Amino acid sequence: MTTTDSCPDTADANPHSPERAVPLDATFDALENEDCRVLLWHLAESDDALVVDDLVDRLAETETDEERLRARLHHSHLPKLADAGLVAYDAERELVAYGEDARFEAMVPIIESFEQTDHPISLDSLLGLLADFRRREALVTLLNHEDLSLPDLADEVTIAERGEPLTRIDADDVLQVYLSLYHTHVPKLARAGLVDYDQDDDYVALTDAGLALESPIRALCDPTDD
Repeated sequence: MTTTDSCPDTADANPHSPERAVPLDATFDALENEDCRVLLWHLAESDDALVVDDLVDRLAETETDEERLRARLHHSHLPKLADAGLVAYDAERELVAYGEDARFEAMVPIIESFEQTDHPISLDSLLGLLADFRRREALVTLLNHEDLSLPDLADEVTIAERGEPLTRIDADDVLQVYLSLYHTHVPKLARAGLVDYDQDDDYVALTDAGLALESPIRALCDPTDD
């Protein structure tokens, strides 16, 4: 794959994502917030739907501004959890029920184990990084190879995204994946300390911190894999 040194800022404006990855994107996006995780644990322990006031009381143990907390629940936390299929949220009746998502339930022991062990990044940060298919696939691909040129990494991510051989994928589609990795995803992974990126050589390598996270990354990316 070839590219130029000048890349447009809009490269990642509308990235293609396989349908199977969208729910997992939303799940990680919701779970990266600790309050959302606390809500889910609380809902999972209840046999019935809970009113929002019950959830406010639960989170108020660590935050005293209940009005601000209630607003976050209505406008951010509960819609995110509902979009991910993790809860059923009736905003009019202010009722919330646990969604019994099998993939999330498979993640619970992985998350609990992560929280009990020291790691090079926080759980919130890791889940945020995993909230995009391309970043997940880039990390898993680098775990398989340790280091790759960015064009080769883009090829592998595109193949995984499209589910087709590279020879059947339009070169422009591969370029769009490359640009999104170049501008957005690899820089995020580098800022988190999980990869080193040599822009002069267009080369990406896992850091020791990235390698140290192999087990939780693989488990979270495919939590139902036996």
